[in-house]
This record gives sequence, structure tokens and C-alpha cells, in this order.
Amino acid sequence: MFLDVNTAHWILFVLSLLKSEQTEPATMFIDIEPNANIDSSVSTVYRDIDSPREVYCIKYKLQDSDEAMQITGYDHETGKPCPAYACHIEESGDGLALLIYGGSAGIRLKRLEDESEWDLSSPNQWGETHLIYPHDSFIVYKDQI
Repeated sequence: MFLDVNTAHWILFVLSLLKSEQTEPATMFIDIEPNANIDSSVSTVYRDIDSPREVYCIKYKLQDSDEAMQITGYDHETGKPCPAYACHIEESGDGLALLIYGGSAGIRLKRLEDESEWDLSSPNQWGETHLIYPHDSFIVYKDQI
């Protein structure tokens, strides 16, 4: 099938419009104050290069071994769990990285086999402000389970 010149130009024009409508990387602000989930604070900015996806589990270095961990976000206002997300970012000097973040009170982790409810007073759970992992790290997204 051959296209006439006008049709070919129209297709190229439409493709150029679609390409110009692609969004630039967005700015991701992580701003966590000390709270019941985590004693430390962080205020930093990243450029995300893809859409965030909700996270179910990651590998986390615990006592010199990588272990599968459940992860959730935590909300400072409600004091309750909320979704944790991951997206690829541009990490200055390191190239692509994976940003894992949660709610206004950071993220919370527990071992994969731990079936207890999320609880700030549990000694088997702990908080982090956020995590930066290599872009190809082990991660299980909620839409994969």
C-alpha cells in the first residue's frame, strides 16, 4: 500500500504533535518531618521519569542479607497506612534509580511473612522516610499480584 504525499505529510504532522504532547519529567518532592513512624526528617527533590506504581514488597538489607519485605506508606494526619509507590528517577551522578516513597509520614516495612496489622508500636516493623534503590532492583507491584 502506497500513501500519497498529502497523506504522508498529514501522518508525519500528527506524529509530531503526539510527540510534542509527551510530558517532561515531573518534579517529585519528598518532605517528611519527624513523626510517630520515623524520627528523622528529609526534604529533597527528584525528577521522576515514569508514572508511580503502588508497591507490595521489596528486598531490603537486614542484618547483612537481603530479605523480602512488605511495604506501606504512612499518613501523618490520620496515623494510618496508605499506599507506598515506586517510580524511576534521575539520580544526579548515578543515572536511573528507583524511588520508593509513601505518605506524609514516610514508609513502613515488615517481613513478608508477617501477617500482623500495620502498627506503629510493633517492634517487628519500622519506618523510613523513603528509599533509593538501583533501577533494576527486585520489587513486586500491587498490580502484579
